[in-house]
Amino acid sequence: MITILEKVPKLIKNSLIIFLIFPLIVWSVEKFAMENPAKEKITLRLAITSSEHQKGLSGLKPNEFRSNEGMLFINDRVSTRKFWMPDTYFNLDIIFLDDSLKIVGIEKNVPAHPGLSEPPAIYRTKEYQAKYILETKAGVKFSKKLKNGDKLTWVSANSLSEIELKTHQKQ
Repeated sequence: MITILEKVPKLIKNSLIIFLIFPLIVWSVEKFAMENPAKEKITLRLAITSSEHQKGLSGLKPNEFRSNEGMLFINDRVSTRKFWMPDTYFNLDIIFLDDSLKIVGIEKNVPAHPGLSEPPAIYRTKEYQAKYILETKAGVKFSKKLKNGDKLTWVSANSLSEIELKTHQKQ
């Protein structure tokens, strides 16, 4: 028979592990979201590293990316940005944002290109001065009525600047 005193060291050890690991778990499963001017929300996948930028939504099938999802590409500063669409399996709306999340360019219904080789030509966007780029499935409710000059709102627990700071510390 095990007494309560024999369980205390194990209980303390388990509590300590949970206390130390829980913040890491919360950070890794935190949901990020944005809101458009009509107060419609979209959950976000973040692309922060150069490898995440390069991969983007390439290779994802339509059922692997929901209509209420977006991918936000985070850059360290406003600069000339241009996107192209190799190995995509669904059309996209691509929204270019400045450092205050104001739309500086938007290209709707950008054609998919399942594969990496040309021809046919892989679509390339125009160039925009942007810090963030948001991709959604083409024509979804969130992006359908967006236009240049609209401002999106970050609605996650951690601010966008906190996320950027934490990711720069990790790199």
